[in-house]
Amino acid sequence: MLVKFFRHGAGSGAGPLNYLLGSDRQRADAKLLYGDPVMTEQLINANPFKQKYKSGVLSFTEQSDQFTDEQKMDIMQRFEETLFTGLEPDQYDILWIEHSDKDKKYEVDQDGEKIEGSETGGRLELNFVIPCQELRSGKSLQPFYARSDLIRVDAFKNIINQEYGLTDPNEPERKRLTNPYVNNAPRPTPYDKKSKSTKEEDDEIIANPPNTNALKEAIDRKMLQSLTDDELKDRKSVIKFLGHLGLEIERATKSSISVSHPAMKRNIRLKGAFYKEDFRAANHQPRIIEELQQRYARTIESRESKDLITWRKGMEIKKEYHQALYVDIKAPEPLELGIQAVLSNNKPYAEPVKTETPTLKH
Repeated sequence: MLVKFFRHGAGSGAGPLNYLLGSDRQRADAKLLYGDPVMTEQLINANPFKQKYKSGVLSFTEQSDQFTDEQKMDIMQRFEETLFTGLEPDQYDILWIEHSDKDKKYEVDQDGEKIEGSETGGRLELNFVIPCQELRSGKSLQPFYARSDLIRVDAFKNIINQEYGLTDPNEPERKRLTNPYVNNAPRPTPYDKKSKSTKEEDDEIIANPPNTNALKEAIDRKMLQSLTDDELKDRKSVIKFLGHLGLEIERATKSSISVSHPAMKRNIRLKGAFYKEDFRAANHQPRIIEELQQRYARTIESRESKDLITWRKGMEIKKEYHQALYVDIKAPEPLELGIQAVLSNNKPYAEPVKTETPTLKH
């Protein structure tokens, strides 16, 4: 499982709702798990703050039908607890939408045609939308701020992955050289691995890109082939190679490289191990990866203990933060009616006769 928060969140509530459920609220393979879409949209639209909502996804490599409803609800509730510790359920709103349309599998007949009824659910995605407003006071609510929340949320991810036996994205053998979630495309492969694209086709895409995603995928395939050809050594060689592709380096951070293309209005951000500051081609050789994988497996117990300590400590800090920020916010008192209820025939309302609740016989 991966936890991903999206950067956008300043627009109207229709934006995330239309994506998650479709503009007609009939998106295929989308399932409302928890919350009220109408209320969430209205809360977002009424939010006076610049950051109106926070959205993201718990993304799994496992198929949706591998989880029971109870397991999904458990993961969702524990994620909410991780974000909103110290708050009561009536102090925030969250909407959960399941998607299961990614990477669907199906059987084919001898002619390569899809066999009707053989399709299985795609991988599970638990999408969430949170209006950035504390509901009792109307104050701003920030569900996730990377500098203070990332370590705690990452520990939560590790705990869930281990507890449920899910794919661990931290395993050395699963480290991605490129970003595998560009337009939900499969991981690019070198041209000698039965790739659907050829060098000439990618040269044309890079020279005249039809869109950003196609350009990113073509660049990634070029990078993978260059690594296979032993042309890359470190980040310096990566930057030099990007320059040879006719791309201008605009910015390089610890985890990504942003480039510009004459035909594109905006910069293109490239993510993955290739583009990290500490990239070393030698670390991606099969022998090295196998050694790192074995070492990683030997430290599973110590990592579990560390994640649990990190999560608990982070929860204490976040709980204190929330309680300090909303210390004077109390739940409203129950409404007391001082007027005697009257029936339509003007007779005084009589309390119903109380009876004992029957017990079930086993």
